[in-house]
Amino acid sequence: MEQFLKILALALVTVLAILLLRKRTTEFAMVLSLVCISALCFYAATTLQPVMDMLERLETLSGVHGAVLAPVVKTALIGILTHICAGICSDAGENGIARMVELCGTAMALYLSTPLITAVLDLLDTLLGGAAP
Repeated sequence: MEQFLKILALALVTVLAILLLRKRTTEFAMVLSLVCISALCFYAATTLQPVMDMLERLETLSGVHGAVLAPVVKTALIGILTHICAGICSDAGENGIARMVELCGTAMALYLSTPLITAVLDLLDTLLGGAAP
């Protein structure tokens, strides 16, 4: 929780500094924004590493094949990246592009989950004795 509060403080202090700097020099404000974004992305990536380790352990202990977990992880990452990209587009005033990024992210998530859904349907068909048409 303490790390998250530090992240919030970094973001809020950076936003305040950008608001003050933007009146004088927009270039420096943009550089400051990019530095903050980079720091926050690094934090997010390091925070997600234990989650990836846990998923690998889950795969090992449960015997679940990686092909089952891969679509779940990819879909989650697509959701995260879609949210980030759409937010950046919206901040730049390109709301139409942001909405299309969200639509494409949703379509890609559905596409990537298709093999997993198909496997579940095949399993249900087998369990029900092939009753499905």
